[in-house]
Amino acid sequence: PEVLDKYGADSTRQWAAGGGATGSDIPFRWPDVEYGRRFLVKLWNVSGFAGRLLSDFDPKKQVDFLLQPLDMWVLSKAARLVKTVTEAMEKCQFNIVVEEIRNFAWHTFCDCYVEAVKDRLYRAEAYGAEARHSAQYALYEALHVVLQLLAPVIPHVTEEIYQALFAEVKGCTSLQASSWPECQSWVDEGSEKRGDLIIGLISAVRREKSERHVSLNTQVKKLTVCVDDEAAAEAIKSGSGDIAGACKAEVLEFNVGKAVGREVAECPKVRFTAEY
Repeated sequence: PEVLDKYGADSTRQWAAGGGATGSDIPFRWPDVEYGRRFLVKLWNVSGFAGRLLSDFDPKKQVDFLLQPLDMWVLSKAARLVKTVTEAMEKCQFNIVVEEIRNFAWHTFCDCYVEAVKDRLYRAEAYGAEARHSAQYALYEALHVVLQLLAPVIPHVTEEIYQALFAEVKGCTSLQASSWPECQSWVDEGSEKRGDLIIGLISAVRREKSERHVSLNTQVKKLTVCVDDEAAAEAIKSGSGDIAGACKAEVLEFNVGKAVGREVAECPKVRFTAEY
């Protein structure tokens, strides 16, 4: 068929699984298959990024380290995704399965987490080996969970990535033969709330740069974060390194009291001012 020749089986399977609930008619739409193709490119690219940054990471080596706030955040979000997808699978709600995994992989994992910790992964000398190892661990495990959940719908691309990055360590000859993920021990509501604040601030600063029509790599001479809540301030401070790295902030300051400046949409109690 033309669609398979043009976009391949994995893109077409996404349309079939995500087109509607079981028992409903599914109209064929080229844009749905095209979106599936774009998602595959996104997944392939982030896996290539992970492969490069994990080249010196040995999951089998015992290393003492503490997970950093955003690393705990993404793992907890991944564990909640597993619960949501498992329940949808059991009810044959494959449209929900596809939607939830793609939203997590594209936005939570790629757009938010990877962009936020990229600087920590690249510059171990600035953050320390332990902090970098924490990011590598979270990157490795979260990506593996995404591949496991996607395998029933996208068997070909996920298998290729699995063989390149995970087969030797995880032990299964094929992703299709691996166990369904069980990672509910990662769920931590406190870490999610803290991470939401950190990601919200990073996203707000990056949005402001876009509105100013300047590169996201433009240095911020001074980023002042104003919070009217002490607990929220401490939560955001815990991610100072990733905030400064992702926002390219030379100086990062915190003021606790009446918040002034631009509001962070995800948390109205947090505002910021950026000096370029």
